[in-house]
Amino acid sequence: MTDLIAKEVAEQEFDRFVDLMDLDVDTDGMDEDDKKSFTQQKDKLISAIQTGALVVEDTGEPVFTPQRTEGATPIKFYEPTGASLMAMDRKKKTEDIGKLYAAMGDMTKTNAGLFSKMRMPDLKICMAITTLFLG
Repeated sequence: MTDLIAKEVAEQEFDRFVDLMDLDVDTDGMDEDDKKSFTQQKDKLISAIQTGALVVEDTGEPVFTPQRTEGATPIKFYEPTGASLMAMDRKKKTEDIGKLYAAMGDMTKTNAGLFSKMRMPDLKICMAITTLFLG
């Protein structure tokens, strides 16, 4: 996809998302692996903002329009609540992906199965948003 938004503007939108959602993204306390992982997630989201696939609403809540998943509609990620964490408790200890999908389903007010049908590039954006929210 062609970039519709300049990288600097996309970075500002990412920062606005972080500020409005009061996310802890201070890399000072992170080890090298965590810093690398955070940077990868941030870069994915900035890239999605650049293409117009990810939009940050006035409230700070991101709306992602899947680009590779046929028939997909925009997905709004609402600010997580305690219920988002509780949704993960319904899964077994070994069901890490199931826990992640359960949290995503709660945050988006959709069925967690939606994410199992997504193509990987779209799913990675959804997982990056969720990881930042839960981090």
